Amino acid sequence: MAETAKTTMSAIGDARRTQIVQAARTICLEKGFSKITISDIAEHVGMTRSLFYHYFQDKNQVADAVLDDVINEVIARLEEWNEHRETGNISKALDDVVRLTRSLIADEGPFSQRLIEDGNAGLYLRFIDRAADRISDYLCSSTVREFKQHHGMPITYEHETFYTLIVGLISLIRLHPDIDDAIVRQVAAQTLHLDEYL
Repeated sequence: MAETAKTTMSAIGDARRTQIVQAARTICLEKGFSKITISDIAEHVGMTRSLFYHYFQDKNQVADAVLDDVINEVIARLEEWNEHRETGNISKALDDVVRLTRSLIADEGPFSQRLIEDGNAGLYLRFIDRAADRISDYLCSSTVREFKQHHGMPITYEHETFYTLIVGLISLIRLHPDIDDAIVRQVAAQTLHLDEYL
């Protein structure tokens, strides 16, 4: 019986944490993260400030949870892409990744833009760094591993290469949103030494 009560309390705690993160994310989009107060978040969720501190130590811890929430959505989209991609069709995979990168930038764009406008460049950089690291981890443990089994690996330091490529592509597309997809695709192919497989 005591184990059931612990499980129930844990589920309630997880649900509350999720509510707090969603509230902070919503408020961040409305007025920027630097202007959010603990009281804003607590009020939005319908709890006291003291109860908020039961779930998070401070606003920075909530910020990290918000970043993770956004990144989890990105990883979920990558997992969906990976489930439906054509195994062995490297050309299509590159095209898909370019489209996916553009859509991810567009979808998380308001969040990133709000961080930048609000003077939270440090938080934005943390977001990009963590997103690129998690995406690289996912790709290296899935798509890259499969490619390596079939073809060998034309690059070394796979995680670091993908991390650099992801950060670079995000910056390139943000700075030059009208850049042709064929150029982005070729940059990715060159960086990953995939020309001979196309």
